Amino acid sequence: MTGPALGGVRRAAVRAARAAAFLGHYGRSFLVANLTVAWEIVTPGSGLAPAIVELRLRARTPFEIVAMAHLVALTPGTLVIEVRTDPPTLFVHAMHAADPGALLATLGDLERRLLAVLRPAGGELS
Repeated sequence: MTGPALGGVRRAAVRAARAAAFLGHYGRSFLVANLTVAWEIVTPGSGLAPAIVELRLRARTPFEIVAMAHLVALTPGTLVIEVRTDPPTLFVHAMHAADPGALLATLGDLERRLLAVLRPAGGELS
């Protein structure tokens, strides 16, 4: 295999590796969020620090925006309150957000990883 065929195989391998890394990262985050919410149920009032944050997205297509919104909404302890497309923005409520800046950083990292999977290998992620 040479030339374009080899490049296609490499791109597919890169995307598969990105997808596997994303699934591992999201799975871990999902598990930690479930444990945090379960702990809150067992020990009521121990760590609630609710906040609403505005997350400006780098996602541009409707699919990217909706995928990000769904991943956030699926995570226990978070809820997407509003989705805007111009500019792409999510308003997210979180139960455990003592540091809103850290929450935004975590959500931004999730988006970066998601875009790395959704966009072509070698494509621009910003």
